[in-house]
Amino acid sequence: MKKIIQKYGVISSALVVGIPLLTIPIMGTGPESFAAGEVVGYSTILVAELLILLALYSYKKEQNGLLTFGESMKLGTSIAALGGLAFGLYNVVYVLIIDPKFNEKYFAYSMGLDVNSPTFKQQFDVFMADQGFMMSVPGQFLLMFLTVFLIGFIITIVGGLIFQSKGKAVKA
Repeated sequence: MKKIIQKYGVISSALVVGIPLLTIPIMGTGPESFAAGEVVGYSTILVAELLILLALYSYKKEQNGLLTFGESMKLGTSIAALGGLAFGLYNVVYVLIIDPKFNEKYFAYSMGLDVNSPTFKQQFDVFMADQGFMMSVPGQFLLMFLTVFLIGFIITIVGGLIFQSKGKAVKA
């Protein structure tokens, strides 16, 4: 099980970090890229976490057709956690190094404001006072980790129900 978790966890992690990194030179980091970036980001997370299904299938095949729901949960949630950790860490690097003004730009974009306007400054300050944790590095890490992990968790449950053994093992 450990080898399969490592294999698919690394692939999942590489996808959730690699694809967004590859899109930066193509799409940029400005507000004009945010809508497309969301589509690319969520699509990448979904594809990366769908690898859990391949991992479950591989493990079941390796175990001569035996796979319990519990084993599915261990396998899938481990892969989802690795992908989530990778995406959380990527987000930390993104907001601290790649685009340190991302939070301000994204807030302005989502509110339809010009980042240089007094209205932006006032609304951003109020938002940070009320909900600043979600814009903090730990808050964003947690949000990004949970986004990937929960998508992977749902896929794990569905995959576990589909791939669990319902009878005796098939002889190899």
